[in-house]
Amino acid sequence: MLQKLLELFFSYQRPEIADFRKAIEQFKVDLPAVLKALRERVDGAYAGNEAFATAARAFLTQARETINPSVTDADVREMLIQHILTEDIFARVFGDSDFHRDNNVAKALYMLERLFFRGDVKQQTLHALEPYYAAIRSTAALIQSHSEKQGFLKSIYENFYKVYNPKAADRLGVVYTPNEIVRFMVKSADWLCEKHFGKSLIDSNVEILDPATGTGTFIVELLEHFRGRTAKLKYKYLNELHANEVGILPYYVANLNIEATYAGIAEEYAEFPNLCFVDTLDNTDALKTHIGQHFGDLVGGISTENIQRIKRQNDRKISVIIGNPPYNANQKNENDNNQNREYPEIDRRIKASYTKESTAQKTKLYDMYSRFFRSASDRIEEDGIVAFVTNRGFLDKRNFHGFRKLLVQDFKDIYVVDLGGDVRDNPKLSGTMHNVFGIRIGVAISFLVKRRAGSGTRIHYGRRPELETREEKLVFLHNTDLKRAAPDLIHPDANHNWLNLSSTDFDAYLPLISKNAKTAQGGQERAVFRLFPWELRRTGMNGSMGQKSRSTH
Repeated sequence: MLQKLLELFFSYQRPEIADFRKAIEQFKVDLPAVLKALRERVDGAYAGNEAFATAARAFLTQARETINPSVTDADVREMLIQHILTEDIFARVFGDSDFHRDNNVAKALYMLERLFFRGDVKQQTLHALEPYYAAIRSTAALIQSHSEKQGFLKSIYENFYKVYNPKAADRLGVVYTPNEIVRFMVKSADWLCEKHFGKSLIDSNVEILDPATGTGTFIVELLEHFRGRTAKLKYKYLNELHANEVGILPYYVANLNIEATYAGIAEEYAEFPNLCFVDTLDNTDALKTHIGQHFGDLVGGISTENIQRIKRQNDRKISVIIGNPPYNANQKNENDNNQNREYPEIDRRIKASYTKESTAQKTKLYDMYSRFFRSASDRIEEDGIVAFVTNRGFLDKRNFHGFRKLLVQDFKDIYVVDLGGDVRDNPKLSGTMHNVFGIRIGVAISFLVKRRAGSGTRIHYGRRPELETREEKLVFLHNTDLKRAAPDLIHPDANHNWLNLSSTDFDAYLPLISKNAKTAQGGQERAVFRLFPWELRRTGMNGSMGQKSRSTH
């Protein structure tokens, strides 16, 4: 009897939560038909509505110049459909917000929508999704605090995107960052900024960028971290906090979260002027002054305001880059035709740096998080901090030798909190139980400090126990600081290994054969044999005894 009562207690769900989860399941069933109808209507408008077609072509041109050059008509169609499907959701959760009427990107999408999709047509098309919207309305009506609204919106975002476009969810790593991780990273970045540069994150001339902001979680947490310092908070919010997002749905959620959070803290509404609708990895104009190369200027934009925001960000000297970049290298299934696209300039930088210095197979160096590390390393100022939560593969995988070598060259202090949870390396682990993101890829939090003063590099490292659960890891991060989380100093070996270092002196032994010995001038490189076995056979020498071999015709 007691066991039954306990099961009932722990399985209890508030009615509105249960209804919401049922609605999500029904949403999975109904959405494909609604999407088919919406896509047909948009395609029909391209063919038969000249005003719409003209406006859509102009939007496409601007999107290619601002977001990324591979945007297509189909991408514009999907952006418009996401806007149509989610506008009511945001209106219900943030009922008093003018965001959808005033936001610079939303204005352009509303204009396209009004050209073909209004009145009864809209209601009839979306009728099948009414249970989903109804569940959202009833749940949203009960939410009081802004933090609960954030959590609710992130839940909607994650569930919506995984149903709406599972391939993009896989490619972009659509999963929100737990608040414990975000808070730990913000506090740690603030501590490092104070320790190494004598400034706090909120101080003037500390420009902060989240390059893949998603739902805006890191910017929101920064605002919460600055609570109580009203004057500095306002200046930071209007001038020195920057964020980029390339997905229309997370862009909307981020804008709402950030603006509502600021309004709640400052007790006044102010538009967040530094959220850019742009792909950071394509925004290479920001890098040309930092690495001495010319990548070409950005022109055009989703709107004049958006392009002004991008150019304003590119003119700033960024002191701190913080966030959770996309994490996958290719995709879950090679047959899915869902590979990451190329980023020519960033990939060229990777080839000239990480790949050039590597001694192994190279393809995974074009993982999305590798690209964001490369971009951030180039973008950050001479005195600055990069703080990312990413795949942990760079810590011990052979193909990351060059990556690790250059991190040591580029940064003076490196802090790594290794959260483990790599199911691929240890099948005894469960992604849902042991991984902080509930995924199969191991996770690490990294802090890279670039500074002009000082010599040498210190690598501070801490690893959580292999079988520690997700909840235990998050509790640990909530209750600790960076100094305690990464207590050990790593001394890389000559091959730039950081972990699993060998204590032998094997590399000091005289090799049997060596390409360096073969090509060396003046005997600078030594080996037992100067020629390789096949060369010995070709010359008629016995490799083991140095005697003439017998013919075996």
